[in-house]
Amino acid sequence: MAWDCRIDTGHSPLPDLSPDEIEQQIIRAYVQLVFAAENTAGVRTTLVARFCSLEVRLSELPDASGVQDLPPFWLEIYSHTTRSAVDSLGCFEFDQAELAMAVDLVLKARHRRELYH
Repeated sequence: MAWDCRIDTGHSPLPDLSPDEIEQQIIRAYVQLVFAAENTAGVRTTLVARFCSLEVRLSELPDASGVQDLPPFWLEIYSHTTRSAVDSLGCFEFDQAELAMAVDLVLKARHRRELYH
């Protein structure tokens, strides 16, 4: 399968994303989780960005699956080429530190797109 290698943020393809634009995209995805349908396990997921065959997804676990120290929000880089997650980051509340780490994860996905294409 040939992948369109434009960066897709769900709104309009952009040639490149700045860290501020990535942060805004993560915040939008966080808000969109409220409207996302739950899967059979009660997990809500929304797309943050797509880079060729890589997707960055934001998921919310139901009540953190009953584990006290498990973050309720997870950013995941998913490869359609390998059909697996290649990296992830758990977040509790998206404070400034967590948001900065989340932006770094999306930047990693953008740089990895050539490896998984």
